Amino acid sequence: MVLLETLAKSGAIVSSAGVALMVVFVIALLSFPVIKNCDESGRCSYRSTAPGELQSVVQPSFLAISLITISAGVVILRFSRWLESKKSENDTKHYDT
Repeated sequence: MVLLETLAKSGAIVSSAGVALMVVFVIALLSFPVIKNCDESGRCSYRSTAPGELQSVVQPSFLAISLITISAGVVILRFSRWLESKKSENDTKHYDT
């Protein structure tokens, strides 16, 4: 039972870390706007005004990592709850017989 609680807590921590990453992403986007540059042919490119250290934060891959981290935390949490419900079902089956 302690293992399941630890698993659920770790899932919550992982999910919270993903939310923190997303908050950093949003703050960076709001603090340093993205500039759109278009040429004559209609092709556009986007460039962030963030300083060099924050350029890696203002990338689609950073957003993907934060979303995957949130999802992984939720999966871990739901899996631990599923195991907990299965364990309680097995315990009640043993008491009924």
